[in-house]
Amino acid sequence: MELKQLEYFLVACERGSLNKAAEALFISQPNVSKVISAMEKELGYLVFDRTSKGLRLTEKGKIMYTYAQNIMKNVSIIKELEQSGPHVTLALSSYPSNMIAHILVDLCRENFDLEVRHQQGSVEEITTMVGCGEAEIGVLYVAKKQLQAFRHIISHKKLEYQELDVKEACIYVGPHHPMYGRKDIDFSELGSLRFVRAMQEYFSMEHHLEQVSLGAISTEQLHYTAFTNSDHLTIDLLLHTDVCSLGINFMCAKYEQYDIKMLPIRNCEPFLSIGYVYEQGHTLSPVARDFIQRFHEAL
Repeated sequence: MELKQLEYFLVACERGSLNKAAEALFISQPNVSKVISAMEKELGYLVFDRTSKGLRLTEKGKIMYTYAQNIMKNVSIIKELEQSGPHVTLALSSYPSNMIAHILVDLCRENFDLEVRHQQGSVEEITTMVGCGEAEIGVLYVAKKQLQAFRHIISHKKLEYQELDVKEACIYVGPHHPMYGRKDIDFSELGSLRFVRAMQEYFSMEHHLEQVSLGAISTEQLHYTAFTNSDHLTIDLLLHTDVCSLGINFMCAKYEQYDIKMLPIRNCEPFLSIGYVYEQGHTLSPVARDFIQRFHEAL
């Protein structure tokens, strides 16, 4: 099948007749008819019912119309790449993070030619996106006790993990939370709180909380009110309810615009490794290195 056939087909759909399609394409009506008929023969089915009132799409023709539109749109985008001039692309996947969002905003503000492609997800989703080339780097955190297993798992995807820092867990509370005035919290108190949870997966912080709390709290004792990957919902719950969230003990300065406090968990040793994954042997692009440096400094 040729692009010309799809082009003639789409014009004929829009014009409703072969004569009008020929006028729009500045060619003769027999030529349009010949191209579309050849396409139908190649496909093995009719895309038009020819009637006295003009052309009418068949059921298969209706389906093909949608796909043909998408193909021609993508062709147009490909052609525009040469005309658009050079640009820089940062393809990044990460866990939900207000800090990462602010760094990306700063990069966009400073570089007019920068194109950012950012997707959030779980550890599994992040490593999959990097492994298939959708993202150049994936920022995530993993419990230190699981690092060896994690490195082994991602090696099958031809990925490597670079640690940037190690942090302890904490909770975030808003002004309506009864512990808002506190300076810290004990492991044993977590069971009485309501939580919003970002994601459920094997490498999540909650999965390893029982180990680092030395049995003081079981994840089964935690009460989850909401499960979401939405920063907006999480922030609104923290600001307007008594729901809190487990987090990592660092806060971006710009995050302080919200009336949200971080409470360290007493006697919680640093156990969360924060870093990024990338393809084995891959040299990071300058913009990716710039992002990693800014993120490392923010930690």
